[in-house]
Amino acid sequence: MDGSQLRDLIGQKRPRYKEQYRTLIESISKKGDTTGRGDFSSFGAFYQTYMYAFIIGYKLGKQNYIQSNDKTNDFFVLSQWSPTSIRDYIVMLLLNKSEFFGFNWIELENASIEVIDTFVTELIRQMEGYANAGFEYLQNKWDNENMKFRNPFVFLNLLEELDKGQK
Repeated sequence: MDGSQLRDLIGQKRPRYKEQYRTLIESISKKGDTTGRGDFSSFGAFYQTYMYAFIIGYKLGKQNYIQSNDKTNDFFVLSQWSPTSIRDYIVMLLLNKSEFFGFNWIELENASIEVIDTFVTELIRQMEGYANAGFEYLQNKWDNENMKFRNPFVFLNLLEELDKGQK
């Protein structure tokens, strides 16, 4: 399997998030008409918020995996997320960490379809783990420091805090 075929398989997936974060995601994301929403800053479409949460979880080095008894929701098909540069960056981060979750993605070129399917499933599971850890972090900030979300640069500020180690 070549790289473009692997990209297409990954792009068909619909990453999930834990239902417990739905209200948070709706509060900090833009959806349709955003007039009259108050003065909290919002990030972007739901999938952009998901990408942002992934980056937070990745920066924290934490994962919050979805368990079989967790209620979940799906996002859009990964191939439709934008900006594509951030989506592709996330996939590359995960491909580069694939040895940590049991795969050498370079060897997938000659692997069976079963091995490739298992790899793609695990790659998405890893993505979900980082994103849900990011949502957990954002939920804590929302619950305890929601005034930070009134600043139009809240998302940059939170990333800057992470870089400084102020969790």
